[in-house]
Amino acid sequence: MAALNILVVDDAAFIRDLVKKAVRDTYPGCELHEAVDGRKAISIMNGKSINLVLCDWEMPEVSGIEVLQWMRADERYKKVPFMMITSRGERDHVLKAVEAGVSEYIGKPFTRENFVGKLAKLVYKHLKIRPNQGESKAAPGGGSADVLGAASVGGAAKVAGGDLGGASVLMGATPKAMAEPKTVAAADLGGASVLMGEQAAPARKSAAKARGLASVRFGSGGSAKLVIKDISLQELIGVFRREGPLPALLEQVVLDIVDQDSGDVARINGYVRMMQAQEPHPDAQTIQMLIRYVDDDPEKLATLSRFIAKVR
Repeated sequence: MAALNILVVDDAAFIRDLVKKAVRDTYPGCELHEAVDGRKAISIMNGKSINLVLCDWEMPEVSGIEVLQWMRADERYKKVPFMMITSRGERDHVLKAVEAGVSEYIGKPFTRENFVGKLAKLVYKHLKIRPNQGESKAAPGGGSADVLGAASVGGAAKVAGGDLGGASVLMGATPKAMAEPKTVAAADLGGASVLMGEQAAPARKSAAKARGLASVRFGSGGSAKLVIKDISLQELIGVFRREGPLPALLEQVVLDIVDQDSGDVARINGYVRMMQAQEPHPDAQTIQMLIRYVDDDPEKLATLSRFIAKVR
């Protein structure tokens, strides 16, 4: 297994960490390399012999599709398996990747199980190496989010341990945009625990001004329309009506924030940092969610900045 050299390429450290952990658990003896953009990825491949590339599409300077095109033009990497990891699932993007010689394609957000399944098939098909997982390292209860420690969720001044969404996580102090609860209880609303306190109230009574709409896709497969209550270049707070199981805390999400005037879309990768019921009972249908971004792409942040300037 030591001969298996895998390169993980993504400008978001959170996604790289999720991918690396899943790869290590599946192939414990592999050697992992990582790059924050396509330029660095090509530099690594010029200096080392890489057997498999797991690469994001949208990155500054050199994109994932450009890395793939470079590989297929280089005799050393013409047949090396390449998995494209992207939040762009449109048909034309898939076709473009296929035409460029992609070996596998997975859309963000993705579950650990889906990623590992595609990874194992890809590695066996091209390298004839089977997974060596041993005992499953997935979170108890089938949660799809990996718990990467306090540093991955930004840390907090107040910290408490809780079983949220099938995994024990560190929970920070309530964000300033959410009122500090007088009493707090956890309720299982299907898929994740959420905070419920005396301050919780139906969304229609909220004094906060709606700042627009956003679509969110969860790694577990669901989606929701968020009414944006607060937004910055680091995170978004929105309210949505529950129509199915809730995502787990720390679960991957992809946000589509649309500027209704220009039609520009900021497609942002992130994770669920906190959820809070807006009605103080277990059947609460209105959920407030805080999503922390993991993207550092200047183009995405520029689009997001223009949107924020309009709604604030």
